[in-house]
Amino acid sequence: MTSTQSPSQTRERVIRIAREIEEFAHSNVAAETFFREFLRRVVAGLGATAGAAWLIDESGRLAIKSEVNLADTGFYEEPEAILKNQRLLSDVLSTAEARIFTADNESDVHLPTDNLIIVAALTIRKKPVGVIEIFQRSNSPKQAHPGYLQFVEQMSGYASHYLTEREKASQTDSSLEAWEEVDQFVQQIHRSLDLTEVSATIVNDGRQLLDADRVSLAMQYGKKTVIEAINGQDKVNKRANTVRLLSNLANKVLSMRETFIYSGAVESIPPQIEEPLADYLQESGTRMIMILPLFEPEQVIKSDEEALGGRQKDVPKKLIGGLIVEQITDSQPRPHLEKRADLLAGHIASGIANSRNHESIFLMRFWRFIGRCFAALRGKTLVKTLVITALIAAAGVALALVPYDYRVSCDGRLMPTVQREVFTNWEGEVVAIHVESGQRVKKGDLLIEIRNEDLKTQVVDTQNKLKELRIQSFATNARLQAGNNNSRPTEDDINLRGKLYELRTQIFGVEKHLEILKSRLDKLNVKAPIDGVVTTFQIEQLLRNRPVQRGELLLEIMDPTGPWQLELDVEEKRMGHILRATEKKGDIGLPVEFILATSNELTYEGEVTEISTRANSSEESGSIVETYATFNKEELPMLRIGAEVSAKIDCGERSLFYVLFGDVVETCRRYFWF
Repeated sequence: MTSTQSPSQTRERVIRIAREIEEFAHSNVAAETFFREFLRRVVAGLGATAGAAWLIDESGRLAIKSEVNLADTGFYEEPEAILKNQRLLSDVLSTAEARIFTADNESDVHLPTDNLIIVAALTIRKKPVGVIEIFQRSNSPKQAHPGYLQFVEQMSGYASHYLTEREKASQTDSSLEAWEEVDQFVQQIHRSLDLTEVSATIVNDGRQLLDADRVSLAMQYGKKTVIEAINGQDKVNKRANTVRLLSNLANKVLSMRETFIYSGAVESIPPQIEEPLADYLQESGTRMIMILPLFEPEQVIKSDEEALGGRQKDVPKKLIGGLIVEQITDSQPRPHLEKRADLLAGHIASGIANSRNHESIFLMRFWRFIGRCFAALRGKTLVKTLVITALIAAAGVALALVPYDYRVSCDGRLMPTVQREVFTNWEGEVVAIHVESGQRVKKGDLLIEIRNEDLKTQVVDTQNKLKELRIQSFATNARLQAGNNNSRPTEDDINLRGKLYELRTQIFGVEKHLEILKSRLDKLNVKAPIDGVVTTFQIEQLLRNRPVQRGELLLEIMDPTGPWQLELDVEEKRMGHILRATEKKGDIGLPVEFILATSNELTYEGEVTEISTRANSSEESGSIVETYATFNKEELPMLRIGAEVSAKIDCGERSLFYVLFGDVVETCRRYFWF
């Protein structure tokens, strides 16, 4: 196709070529002549590079029947081109569907050339007998690919028609085969009660029987018309412009309840159909369209009044839809089209009515499931079902009535009961560390030395100030003693006594301040508060030459020689069971079983001693409540501070069902508030 032509001119040219091919398909020429002229027109219509027709020979292999410009594609220059091409054609023959192959196609099919290849199957009564292969330019626009595929598929249909007519001419029982096709079509329609499957069978198989270019099925729901199926499409896009225009046209036609045929003449078209028909023809390019109304079949079982010969009610048949038959390249209906359509309309209407009545039953899927269940209970299956049901019922009763110990699972640690955290009394800088991790210490042992230069400066300043005050006091006292020789105290003596008293008061305050500063200096050095073991790890790396603040935690000391306890982290959502169990028992001493993470083959016992009154947050478990329990440390082979344990707290007996599925029940209650 030349780029100088307008889209309308190009379209008219393609339609003209399609008409020539259609007319040529009805001619009685030799197969070599037909396919040579057929390929020449198809290649010219698409502006393609080359084309080839392949037919299955007597040996069952694909042999080339005719070709046009195949050498221009480099087909014969590639050694493996024939093998690659045979695989490609065999793939299309296996599915009998037209396909388009590109160099970037995401499949394992390797192309024999660099061209865009369009392949459509040739069939005789749905049986693949060959393929049409068109080699298009590789740089053709991608948006044109669907048009190429549709054109080649349609032209291959004409070629298939030519082959079919040639075979019919050589057979004397063609009418019998036609009846067989109709019989198969009717069987397919009534084989299923699913409306989607029935609709797909009607449009796809009906297109072959009617020898039409496109067949659609419209369904009538009240005053609304819906296009339910179109041949070649798995799902109808009801928002597409063509589908909406076709639905509008079908609605107008079906309201007349008569068969409508448009074949190019506009004289006899009803006025209400002119506008929707013109819109649809302009959008779709259809040249002939026939719409047959489909009515619901009469009831097989008549009413009592009609059965007794009474007067029948004059009620019009219910309209359920319409069959839409289209020809794109030929404006005149093909031979026997109307007769075949009228013949199939009754069967189509019956199949659709049965499917719609079946799907209109309330809770149809549920009743179908019930029916399958009852069908499965026939014969020996009934005994097996009763036995299984009895076992399930017995298991349910056992789960509901048999009591079992309910235990709350949690994780925790082994820790000495006596433990102290060592803090700093004043801010300063760590200058010396006298202990190591795991070292045993006595109460009062020096652990860490801390230096505070500001505090030392204050001590020195205070000492100097005290010394100065003492000198002033000594001088004032000497002067006062020298003046005491007079019999009467003079005014100077009185002033000296007052100044001496003031100096002694200041000396007393400075001495007290100095004592406090020395006490602070003494408290800078951290000492062990209890006998025990230093449990803080890597003290040197944590504290060496590091400034610390008042009240900052430096290390921990624990006494492993004393009693031990379990520190358990119980999830807050589990605390309800524990609190109910303690209330029922009268104290908090609930039994505890636990195992060590390093030795899980042995189980040890303990008893709850304390439950925290508040919940804390944990990064691993969320909200937890700290719970403490005692145990006999003599039973454990080795005690290690902080050893991980898994524990279960006994909360009394509950039903076996709740013990096994309590977590599921609680989850449902939490999220759905049952």
